[in-house]
Parts: sequence; C-alpha cells; structure tokens
Amino acid sequence: MEMLYPVALTIAPCWPTLTLRPVSSSLRSSLATQRESGRRQMMQPIQQPDGAIKWETECRRNVAPWECPLLLADMWRPKDGFERRFEIQRKEDYEREEREREREGESYQGVRWRRSRMSSGGAAEEGERGHRGRNSELRRSISDMNLSLRRRQGNHVTNDPRGGGSRPANNNGAVQDRKNIVSMINPLQGEIRASKAEAKVGWTHQQPEEEKDYSSCDLEMMSQSLILPPTDRPYFLLLQGYDQSKDFVLYIMAGHTHVFGRKPTMREREKDKERERKGKKPLKVDTFLSAPDLLARHLLVRRDSAVPETPTGRALIRPFRGGGVTHNGVALYRETVLNPGDIIGLGNHFLFLYRDPRVTPAPPLALTLPWHSDGSHPCCSSGLADKQEALRHYLGSTESVLKFHPRHADGLLQEILSKNSSPDSGGGPLAPAYLLSIMIDHASKCLDPALTPQILLKAANQIKEIVWDNIKEFGDKHPTQNSSEPEIEISTANVQKLSSDLRPLMFWMSNATELLNFFQVKVEVMEKEWEFEAPGDPVLTADMDTCSEALAQLDDVIMHTFQQCVYHLTKTLYSLLPALLDTNPFSSEEKEKGKAGAQGVEGEEKGEEEVDDVSALPAKVAGLVEVYRSSLILSREACLSPPLTSQTFGYLFFFTNTSLLNTLLERDGLFSWSRAVQIRTNLDLVLDWLQGAGLGDIASEFMKKLSVIVNFLCIPKTRLIQSSWNSLQEDHALLSPAQLHHLLTHYKLGPSRAPPVSWAPPPGTELSGDIFESFLDHPPLILPNETPRLDLSQPVPSSDLLKEVTRLRTFLWGLDQDELPANQRTRL
Repeated sequence: MEMLYPVALTIAPCWPTLTLRPVSSSLRSSLATQRESGRRQMMQPIQQPDGAIKWETECRRNVAPWECPLLLADMWRPKDGFERRFEIQRKEDYEREEREREREGESYQGVRWRRSRMSSGGAAEEGERGHRGRNSELRRSISDMNLSLRRRQGNHVTNDPRGGGSRPANNNGAVQDRKNIVSMINPLQGEIRASKAEAKVGWTHQQPEEEKDYSSCDLEMMSQSLILPPTDRPYFLLLQGYDQSKDFVLYIMAGHTHVFGRKPTMREREKDKERERKGKKPLKVDTFLSAPDLLARHLLVRRDSAVPETPTGRALIRPFRGGGVTHNGVALYRETVLNPGDIIGLGNHFLFLYRDPRVTPAPPLALTLPWHSDGSHPCCSSGLADKQEALRHYLGSTESVLKFHPRHADGLLQEILSKNSSPDSGGGPLAPAYLLSIMIDHASKCLDPALTPQILLKAANQIKEIVWDNIKEFGDKHPTQNSSEPEIEISTANVQKLSSDLRPLMFWMSNATELLNFFQVKVEVMEKEWEFEAPGDPVLTADMDTCSEALAQLDDVIMHTFQQCVYHLTKTLYSLLPALLDTNPFSSEEKEKGKAGAQGVEGEEKGEEEVDDVSALPAKVAGLVEVYRSSLILSREACLSPPLTSQTFGYLFFFTNTSLLNTLLERDGLFSWSRAVQIRTNLDLVLDWLQGAGLGDIASEFMKKLSVIVNFLCIPKTRLIQSSWNSLQEDHALLSPAQLHHLLTHYKLGPSRAPPVSWAPPPGTELSGDIFESFLDHPPLILPNETPRLDLSQPVPSSDLLKEVTRLRTFLWGLDQDELPANQRTRL
C-alpha cells in the first residue's frame, strides 16, 4: 500500500527522532543574527521500575549551522492551546481531498498556505480561531513570522549545505515583495532592495554607505513592524517608553481587567505568597514594564463585565496607592472614566494612547492633548482676560467647592477654625462643619489620598483643643458648689445665663456630630477605593489608623460636651424639682404670681412661639419648665441633630423622673389623695407643655414610673380600701413589691386607722429590695451614625456661609499670588 506523509511531516519526515530542547528567550531573540549549531540524536525510551521513562541515546551526529536547529526547534514547538498531530493517509485519499478543495474554489496556493500555517504552529482557520482571531499573529515567534514571510514570497530562497545563498531563477516577485516591505519603513521611489541572500553576502563584502542600512534590514525585523492593531478588543499604544529593547508597541487588553506594573522583588513575592495563604489573593499583573519608578502593581484598568454599573465599552482606570499616574496630563489619584483617545502616563517615562476599536465612531488618532489645548499664552491679553473672568466666576460661585493646593492645607485649616470657633462668628451655627466638609471633600476627590487622613486628624485635634478651652472657661464661670455652701435660689435670669454660657459647648457638640457623620462616610469611601490594593499594606493600615484616631477624637468631643451640658442642666433642675411636689396650683397666690410673671416677661418673650410660652403656668412650675424651654431653644439655635436632641432631653427627663420619685418616696407625708391631686396637676401642666413643644413622647417614656406612683396616690380612698394586694400589683406592674409595700404601709387613711388586711402581701414576697431608683441606670449616649445633613451637591445654603466661603477663596488666591513673581500675578 502506497503511503504519503501528512502535511505536518512534509517539512522533515525524520523529526520523530529529533530531540528538541527548550530555547531561552534571549537566545531565541538572536536567532536571526547568530550562527546556529547543535547535535541531532536518535533516542530510545526505556521503562524504569518506578514507572518513569529514561531516554537512551542510540546514535547521534552533528548538525551543520546551515540547518538552523534553534530556528527549527522554535518553529516546531506548538503554540499555546495547540498540540502536534501525526497522521498517515492513503495517497489516493489525500489527492482526492485536494481535488475536492480545488473544485470548491480554493487554489493550490491557498491549500499550501494553510498547510504551512499549521506546520508552524499558527491558529486554525478564521472561523475556528476563537478569541485569538486574526490577532494571533501578534503572538507568533520570530521564526514563525519569518517562515510565513518566506512562503508569501514563494519560498524561492534556499540554503545549500555550505550556508551560501543562491539567486532564484525568477526573483522579480520576491524582490518586489521585499521592496514593498522595506518601503513601508523608509520608502524611496524606484529603489529595489537586495534579497536576504544578497544581504548575507553584503555582511562579508564592503558595500557603499547608502546601501549598508537597507541591506542590513532583516526581513524578520521588518515583518514585526507590520503588526496591525486588533479590531475586537481595546489596546494601549506606546507613545513613550523607557527601554527600547524591552518595550513593545502595542499592549492588548485581553481580559476585562488589566494591571500594569513591574516585576516584583523577592520580598514582594514573599508578601504576596503570605497573603495568598491567608486567603487574600492580590491582583495578577498583566503587563510588566521596566521603568524603575513603577510599583509592582501600578495601574488597574477595568472594562465591560468588571464594571457592570457602567455602559458597555466604557473603561475605568484606578492608580494603586503611591503610583504616579497622569490622565490626559492631569495627576490621577482615584478611579475615573477612561475614554478612547485618552493619554495615560505611568511614572516619569511611559505614555500610552488608549484605543477601543469597538467604539464607533472611533476618535481619530491625531488628537490634541488636553494640556496643550488650553495652553494660551499668559502674556496674551485674551488669555489674561479669560483667566481673570474664570477667577471672578469661581470667587463668586455658589457651588459648594473650595479648591486649594496641598501645601496650603494647614493654613486653610487654621483659617477656618480660628475665624469660626464660636456661635457668634457670623457664618452660622454649622459653619465649621460645613467649611471643613467642603475642604475635605475637595481633598478626597482631587488630591493625593495620603492627604485626607492627615486633614481629618488635624481637624479633629484642633477642634478638641478649642472645646477643652471652652469647658475650662465654662467651669470658671460655674464652679461646682460645695455641700457646705448655702444653695442659691434659681431664678429665670439664672437659667437664661446658664443657657447663654452653654452655647459654645452646644455649638461644638452639633458641629462635631455633623463632622463625625461626614468623616464616617468619607472613611467608608476610602475603604471601598482600597479594595483593589494589596491586603495588609502597611501604608493603608497606617491611614486607617489615622482615620480611626480622628473619629475617636470627635467621639471624645461629643461625649464631653454632652456630659457638661446635661450635668449643669440637671444641677439646675435639682433645685427646681421639689416645687413640683409642694406647689398648690389651685391657690389664688400661685395664680397671681403666674399673672405677674407673665406680664414681666411679655416684652422679652414677644418673639417666641406660642408653644414655648410659660406665662400660663404657676410661677414655681414655670421656673422648672424654663429649664426645658431654654434647653430646647439652645438645641434649636445650635442645629443639634435630632438623635442627639432626643438623647439630651431623654437624660433630662430621666433625671426628673428619678429625682422626683425618690423625693416622693422619702416624704411619706405626701401619701394622701389631696396632695397627690396637686402633684398630678402640676405634672400634667409640665407634660402638656412638653407635648406642645414636641417633646411629649420622650417625656412620657422616661417619666412613666413617676406617673404610675402619682396615679396610685390619686386613687380615691374608698376604692383603694377595697383593693387587694394582687389587684394593685397587677394594675401597677412598674412598681416593685418593695415600693408598693412602702406606699401602702405609709398611706394616710386617717387618724388611728390601720391598713386593711387585703393590703398585706402574700407570704414569701420579696420586700427587701431598694425602694429608690438609681441615677446610674441612665440611658447610654449613642453617637449618631446617620447620613450627613450637609448636602455638598447643593449650592451654599445661606448668605452668611457664602460670604465666608468667598472670603476663604480669596484668602487661598492671595496665598497663590504671593508665591508668584510680580509680573505673573493676576489682578481682579
């Protein structure tokens, strides 16, 4: 039976006996310019007892340089994703298949071209190439491309055993092909280049100077210069590199994420392995660049499925922390949109043009660089006028924006806090929080990420110092009284004086709360931006520690100002609360005092809302309510957040409930129906006023037990006598058995009248508990964690704040002008 070797064996039928060894990349890159030598061996596999295979050499011979063993070894190695296959077919079947293909319209040259591509390890036909497509030629070796180039020329150049080159009989086509290829590099009219065989002769014979350059143009090198960009995926075109021997012209973005970086050091590799063992796998670098100022992971590019929130075809770029990156000439610190035609700079050496052929219509290649487009001459009158107009627009803008240079951050921070540190500064109740927020917002969006944690900590520390000074000053005005000193009667004027002195503390409690909410949002955004960074990076860990310290400082400010406010307010309440138990609201004397008090404060309270009016209350009850009223006005003026306002009044009502309840249980002389009705009336007057002021729900919750005891004492005597222990305990479940027993045993039924037997508790009832409430059971202070009320996406909220923002913009502009020579300054 007559046989024919398949197409994969037509080049070298004896190759199954040829041992091919791996070729290093440096040796492979010099195949076109160095002589090659080697050894050809025939080897026999021998099975070992352990299952391994050992190759034993049977015979061998030297391989001449003209046989190019390294070139053939590189060509014969299959490409990624492919394997070699050897087949034996009948000659008649092979010829019949060739004739059928010719009848289908394929020429013999086309069949031969496909056969040569298969033999050199290329991709399959166009429809079978998958994601590689026609771009698989970009991944072909030098030898593969050279072989394909020779076959496109007709395979007319042959090598003799002595390594000399012979001219083909008819080489017009080959010479013309080579002429066209060379002309793409340096075209000259009417010039015909020498063939590669002639070039080899030219290396040993002296040629004229003008012919040396062209004769030394290796066809392999020229074939690489004819690479076409892909049409199905984005790529990066190198505009400026660092090392010509290592940089490529195109960097294709094969996946949906692409990381630029440099080769990691041994220490960096160990860190990555350690993170992988902990389950924190770092991102894989796709493109290694050679510049020394690049990080191991320098830039991340994401597109398509990696950024599902963006439209198809849009890409995002994100520099890794500490990596110098520019986007269209502007320093880039955070993730931003990458559009086709944008210029990306990495470090001080690399510039890339980003292209995405899928975007239609694609932007032209010839783009004006953004940093050139606005490069009007500063000395030109039109450019100066435009600059002045832009400056005027910015200074008068109502946008919540405050731009500054990093070197001016400390000066701006000091200017904000020194001019807005009190409620009377003129910027409004939330001026410090608002101004610091727009300052930090600009830093977090436009400046180096390392600056934001530092600003947060410096701002928190300076605020804490200011608050500590205010607390000390307040303590000097309102020292804690010793028990030996006589108590001073608290009047309405004293309450208002206390409220006025508490304004700075309430002012900073409100601003610190807003800043805490704003800082927490910024820290969460920073953590989200760092999700692509190397886990456990010491720089990021230090930044997080800095942010945590800043938040802790603001926590201290809020807690200390809260403690100072409620302490001095409750100290004032302590002197006024007994009046609620002793005042008879039905007496004519109290009614006259109430009318006189109403006339005395009529002028002062004229501007207050009707709900805040206390003139209808008895005088002593009005003095107690005045503390609540002043506290409410104080929180409203400071724009204290609703959660913190509720907790402030919750503490005041907790103190009111505990103090009155303990005093009532102490004074058993009040355990009668007539006195209970007076207490119930006074308590209802207070609760009704609090309900009208919007504090009724909080008051009812914290003063519930006091109301239960007063309601118990208000039960008519005849019905109370008929009640039993079990029914009373069931109706007043909030009272402990000890408290209920104390009330029943000390209740005033009348002279020489003993308590009924039905009031006796059942045997075994625990009555040894404390009847008094503890002040240590107060509700804990829960720092608010809510959305900041300051919306920086809206214009500046008030005219007072706008004046302060404009002043700070002018202040920063003055700092910039002072650093410039006199002839370069801009005048308004």
